[in-house]
Amino acid sequence: MQDITPSEIGLVFWAEQNSNDAAGQIQRQLTSFGLSAGQLGVPPELACDTGVEAWAAALKASQIAITSAVCSYQGEDYSDLATVHKTVGFTTSELRADRIARTQAVSDFAHALGISAVSCHIGFIPSDSSEKLYAELCELTQGLCDYCGSHGQNFVLETGQESAEVLLAFIRDVARTNLKVNFDPANMIMYDSGDPLAALDILSPHVVSAHCKDATSPVAGSGLLGTECKLGDGKVDFPAFLAKLKAINYRGLLAIEREEPNLATRTADVHTAISRLKQWQTDLDTARA
Repeated sequence: MQDITPSEIGLVFWAEQNSNDAAGQIQRQLTSFGLSAGQLGVPPELACDTGVEAWAAALKASQIAITSAVCSYQGEDYSDLATVHKTVGFTTSELRADRIARTQAVSDFAHALGISAVSCHIGFIPSDSSEKLYAELCELTQGLCDYCGSHGQNFVLETGQESAEVLLAFIRDVARTNLKVNFDPANMIMYDSGDPLAALDILSPHVVSAHCKDATSPVAGSGLLGTECKLGDGKVDFPAFLAKLKAINYRGLLAIEREEPNLATRTADVHTAISRLKQWQTDLDTARA
């Protein structure tokens, strides 16, 4: 696989069931957008223990750079905040053993492909560190960090479901040098968990990847999340966000994430996101000249 350039524009894309041409399909998808890098989403139905050699050989021969494998888990549901609490990540004890095993399988898969990070949502981290769930999440995160570390990988938590202050304290309590942050500014808006720019300041020493996703705020008292939208049409101030990333000397990927279910709309929105990001980057470079 290829290396990325700092703040290169990429895409969050999802793997399909293993086939001899799976990596080729990914390369064609990226090429259609004029991109060559991204984060590989690993859906729960993907068999990580078959087809690995074909994946590895194809990626080695390609011009693709994959910076992270993104875990998702069977049964996760983002319908509303209460459902997120119950179904996403590791907060429900009955789901943990299977999801820990799945994360380890994704780590193995990513290692075979030469991918140096595994990321996920672990679920809402309690703001009160004396809660039993807080200690449980700390312990299982330590275990996953150690497992990923055995492959030379970072274990990366995505922002949004708790405040930056809570996440920073959690990182300190886990006390693993390979525990890092994938910063998603839209999630801060969607979960109403804090100002994205202030959060980036707080978490900046631990940020190794960033999503370029936009959203509108939730309706107060509705119990719902905010709504993801086309990049530049929501509440995230992306020119200021890009300037802040440059100020903290961010060297990672700008990974566009668009979760619109309609393929035609999603494709058009990704093209718009690429165009806008390039323009904002140009404007930023011009202002600094």
